Amino acid sequence: MAEQVVADKLKLSDAPKKLKSKVWQYFGFRDGSPTDKAKCKLCFTDVAYAESGSTTYLMQHVKRKHNVDLARLRGRTSATTEVASQKSNSISV
Repeated sequence: MAEQVVADKLKLSDAPKKLKSKVWQYFGFRDGSPTDKAKCKLCFTDVAYAESGSTTYLMQHVKRKHNVDLARLRGRTSATTEVASQKSNSISV
């Protein structure tokens, strides 16, 4: 089984450059061509995504299954997110 995982990993290609979201660092494609499913590079699970550019399912997958910080993937630093959270808390008080 371990050999199959390695073989699958070797067959994955990176997402095309036109796919700009940072979440694509965690996903690739078999045979190098985008389809309606991307393969997670961490667990080799197929995850559906909209070819129109929506990466919501991809982000949800890495958050739930691999505990990846979505704020970092969306280009926000933890400090920025924390400051925004503090502002919203002080407004609601």
